[in-house]
Amino acid sequence: MLHETRIENDIARMQHVEGVEIPPGETVELAPGGTHVMFMRLAGPFREEDRIDATLIFEKAGRVAVEFHVQAIGADAPAHEHGQQ
Repeated sequence: MLHETRIENDIARMQHVEGVEIPPGETVELAPGGTHVMFMRLAGPFREEDRIDATLIFEKAGRVAVEFHVQAIGADAPAHEHGQQ
């Protein structure tokens, strides 16, 4: 599921969203504390260094295969790998 975090009265609240608009030529970053992917109904916990295959569905681009890299909470973000699969 796609969620976004909003601060209301100094309390962080997550809310399910149906989609995120990405203007032409722009990017949207999915990250903790903002718009993020929340995996539901897992068979078990993810482990650090796991790689999770998923599919993002775009209105115009259709289905795009992606790979998520599991990191420890608070880890530095990896370098971006645009265009690599």
